[in-house]
Amino acid sequence: MLSLHPATAKWYDRRDSVFIEFLVADSKDVKVDFGKTKCGFSCTGGTDNAKLANEIDLFDAIDESQSKHKRTDRSVLCYLRKAQPGKAWPRLTKEKAKLSWLSVDFNNWKDWEDDSEEEMGNFDQFSDMMNNMGGEDDLADLDGADDVRIFPFHHASISRLPLSRSEPVLGVM
Repeated sequence: MLSLHPATAKWYDRRDSVFIEFLVADSKDVKVDFGKTKCGFSCTGGTDNAKLANEIDLFDAIDESQSKHKRTDRSVLCYLRKAQPGKAWPRLTKEKAKLSWLSVDFNNWKDWEDDSEEEMGNFDQFSDMMNNMGGEDDLADLDGADDVRIFPFHHASISRLPLSRSEPVLGVM
């Protein structure tokens, strides 16, 4: 008998949506099912091609027709559109039980309840982000990074320290 294990996942809350990222490298046969109060995920993936499956009873209702997912080489990101935008989700699941495979994505968590209306994200922005997502790192051009030098602090006198022969800069000695 084949046993299924849950995929490791992280989640975070936004004003009009909830994001779940299933952390499965090289996933194949990905299936994501959105129900009114459920989210189902399954795939084959990882270095051992394990069969993974998650079934989540959600904290609140979502608009399943507006919910989407995107697969990359490292993970599967799910966008769940809230049925009631503006209502905070204190947790992802209906039950308060701690799930060993689920954690909060603190790198993307934001206390949006105090945000102004202008700062609200919308589905179009997310759509653009999802369309532009890829497996490659999008890092800024760091060609000038080797011109940066760190000098130790001695006391609060300020002097001019050149970063290169042609460009002086203020520094603390």
